[in-house]
Amino acid sequence: MFNVAIIGPGNIAHTYMHALADSKTVKITAVLGVSEETAKDFGEKYNISWYTDADVMYHTEKIDAVLVCTPTFTHEDTVKKAIENKVHIMCEKPFVLSEKTAQQLFDSAKAAGVRVMVMQVVRFWPQYQYIKNLVDSGKIGDITNVYVNRLSAHPNWCSWHKDPAKSGGGLYDLHIHDIDWLYYVFGKANSVYAVGKQTDTGCWNNVSTVIKFANGVCAVAEGFMDITGGWDFSTNVRINGTKSAVEYLSKKIDGNNGKESVNTLAVYPKQAEARVENVTKYDPYKVQAEYFAQCVTENKETAAVPETDVVYVLKMLKAIEKSLQTGLVQQIEE
Repeated sequence: MFNVAIIGPGNIAHTYMHALADSKTVKITAVLGVSEETAKDFGEKYNISWYTDADVMYHTEKIDAVLVCTPTFTHEDTVKKAIENKVHIMCEKPFVLSEKTAQQLFDSAKAAGVRVMVMQVVRFWPQYQYIKNLVDSGKIGDITNVYVNRLSAHPNWCSWHKDPAKSGGGLYDLHIHDIDWLYYVFGKANSVYAVGKQTDTGCWNNVSTVIKFANGVCAVAEGFMDITGGWDFSTNVRINGTKSAVEYLSKKIDGNNGKESVNTLAVYPKQAEARVENVTKYDPYKVQAEYFAQCVTENKETAAVPETDVVYVLKMLKAIEKSLQTGLVQQIEE
């Protein structure tokens, strides 16, 4: 088994615990938290060792990797500590808020023989992967229009999200998913232009971005992280091409029997009937963790989420942020 310690027993940590509960290759054996009460509750709930002192955990546990699920502003120090202990690292997004800092951490890890993968789960999401395969196979044809969105209410379980110096706001915490996926599918960008509204604390939580990719594709991406009222998280992808169109929609709507879930991927061929695809279901959180374990075990690069992609997407986000601030189109420099 590939033994992992979770650092940060928050919401996303519970997601990973459930995802990996029946994994045949990855086992969560310990948790590290700041609060004794929270760490203990988490450890006892899942019957794993719990710690509040990183040094004690690293010297006690025989772990192959850590899974960093702490607030964004703590990632740099947490990753450095793992590198010092020569333990491989999975880290939740955003990795850090600066491409320079990200590159420094990757370089330090490489020098120590430590592998690092940022957990960009949308790259592993079954419907998003299905759409990427359609694009890559040429079944969509020449792309004429791309639209994606990711919409949610503001997190109510913490306060640090409201501080852009700690979280990066909705731009880095939410919008990053779609910017990363678009880069994953279409490659490098020539320019970005973004509009949005800044909160009183300085966060860009409502962002609409236009991206012109080097391959000629144009895309519109929207990320809203403070929708008013009881809005449930939703996401949408729509791509139109010369051969077919495809749309994925995931949201909850108010129905006669309460909330009803919509999770549909439909393909619209140019010369055939539209069809709803029965996409194979799997847990992307489980798949990405097992993928990382395989890469470490076989001493292979994490090609699904390489460090170069992480740094480049941070560069794109910085350009989007500058466009929001200036109201001008920003070129993406090589």
